Amino acid sequence: MEPIIRNFRNLYSPEGTSARMIWLDDNPTTCTMTYSEIAAGATSAHHIHPWEHEVYIIKGSGTLFCDGKEFPVKEGDGILIPGEVDHYTLNNGGDGVIRRIEINPLMAAQTGGARTGETGNGKPPVIRNFRDLGKEPGSRLIGIPDGAPTYVMLYNGAMAPGAVSHESAGGHGHEWDHAVFILEGHGTIVCDGKEFAVAEGDSVLVPPNCFHQWRNTSDAPMLRVTFNALAADLAEH
Repeated sequence: MEPIIRNFRNLYSPEGTSARMIWLDDNPTTCTMTYSEIAAGATSAHHIHPWEHEVYIIKGSGTLFCDGKEFPVKEGDGILIPGEVDHYTLNNGGDGVIRRIEINPLMAAQTGGARTGETGNGKPPVIRNFRDLGKEPGSRLIGIPDGAPTYVMLYNGAMAPGAVSHESAGGHGHEWDHAVFILEGHGTIVCDGKEFAVAEGDSVLVPPNCFHQWRNTSDAPMLRVTFNALAADLAEH
């Protein structure tokens, strides 16, 4: 099995809508991924829907509004916005364009159902910056204890030059897929013995039951953010 790899630069246009990095046609089992930008002074779509969002802020800063309450957000934040919360993000941070990836459960693309002009349930978002985590790779930005109902968010950083993942076993495999975004650097992912190049700005969908290993073949750190099914967290407890 081979991973699906796409770079946002080949899909996103500032004049268009969000870029579909991982979508239903790719047969993901857990979630979809989109890339979007919010220009200075602009906002994301203002809406409410039954499913949750998970968002990672790649660059920029601003204010997240959830049911009328304000929450500052910035580069490096992992965000869980609960379902049935009226929300949008305003770019008022003074740091240029906000660049972000957004993860949704499959039902968002399958059914739609976003609404406007309604008051939500008042649940606050979970916002956690990678700088507040421990130094171990794979630290959880968003997990089951935060109320994540579909998938967890991991911050994988930084993989040093020449490093490989799961070195003693030569890689690993599992029943769930990975949805990954390369934040910095470049390297390779080996899937079932075949190498594939990956670089900053790439989304990567690693199929279930694919034996895989990440390798940093560059001379600089490689950083990733990863989204796994809840089964990934449950398997470790």
